[in-house]
Amino acid sequence: MPHLSPMSWILAIVSFWMSISVLASTFWWTENHSFLSKTKYNISSTEFSWKWS
Repeated sequence: MPHLSPMSWILAIVSFWMSISVLASTFWWTENHSFLSKTKYNISSTEFSWKWS
């Protein structure tokens, strides 16, 4: 078993969490756009643009 430096452990953990978060956000995106109505999405984006204008 090769000895890993602390940097290698950090990189391994970071890449692990990156892949998990990518999977989670992909799942979230498909869930919201498949099952939520477009109306709700449009209302929230309108409120968002109103807040920032």
